[in-house]
Amino acid sequence: MAEQNKGIHDGHRARMRERYAKSGKLDGFAEHEIMEMLLFFVFSRKDTNAIAHELISQFGSVGGVLRAPVDRLRQVESIGENAAVMLSLFGSICDHVSRQKYENLDIRDFDGFSGYMRSLFAQEHSECFKVLCINDSMCVSMVSGISAGSGSSTSVNIRELARVVLNSASRNIILAHNHPEAASRPSQEDIVLTRKIMQYLAPLDITVIDHYIVGRDGAVSMRSCGLIHDMEC
Repeated sequence: MAEQNKGIHDGHRARMRERYAKSGKLDGFAEHEIMEMLLFFVFSRKDTNAIAHELISQFGSVGGVLRAPVDRLRQVESIGENAAVMLSLFGSICDHVSRQKYENLDIRDFDGFSGYMRSLFAQEHSECFKVLCINDSMCVSMVSGISAGSGSSTSVNIRELARVVLNSASRNIILAHNHPEAASRPSQEDIVLTRKIMQYLAPLDITVIDHYIVGRDGAVSMRSCGLIHDMEC
């Protein structure tokens, strides 16, 4: 019976691969079919159809699965430690590749940069704060994580932020943090913190160009909202 099942599974996998190979695209594939093919590389012999359906049912889409935290993936029946880590790794690789298309992106390209900011926080499940150092060509030269907290808050050490920026030799920066479970609208705390950072960095000849907030509804620029004014420094 085991040999018979092996033959059935191998034949199914071969047909799925052949179907994909004909076009090299995923057009026409359902979410669970895409997930099933991805699981071929996680489970070498196991029937992945039922597992794929369960993952899509719980997380809503392939993207939802790949963005899910490892501990959530572990809780799915038939998904063990190795499979959970592998799926999370696939998601991280996808995000890494998606960010590469933003290399040399001018920060003044608002639509493009907003997309970059969303990709920067795609794998973050708790609130975290980052600083982006900007070079003379107005492109991102470095991204550094400053803090990570709970699902709804994080503290920021302004001295540590200043140290990171000074070590980068950059004098223009963009601040960024996320609202994992909320809208991107800046809170009063966000506004106060931004002004404190600007006031602290101004004597060091470091300019805060903008502060982006990424929420469930997209990314918001505080400067575009009229919430950052250089004279406040």
